[in-house]
Amino acid sequence: MARLMEAMARGATPDRMVRQVDAVVATLREQGDAEQVQEWLEEMRDGFAESAEAAAEAIDEVESTEKAARRAAENAARAMAAVRDAFSQHLAMPVAA
Repeated sequence: MARLMEAMARGATPDRMVRQVDAVVATLREQGDAEQVQEWLEEMRDGFAESAEAAAEAIDEVESTEKAARRAAENAARAMAAVRDAFSQHLAMPVAA
């Protein structure tokens, strides 16, 4: 989780965030049992779904004259949505026992 938040804070692109999710999930699958991994993926997907929605709403809070701030907010919203979608895709993959 910290790894994802650090990348997000650095303004990582959506593609970079997906690669981060992939790396985190791969590590988790190596270390955890299938049930734990599934629960964790569901929690992360749900948490990032809420964050993606909040980030999308935050774009409207940024003044249109603040172009750099608006671009940053838009990138954050896209990155959050990409993370949410990546966790959803991992949930759809079977977890080895």
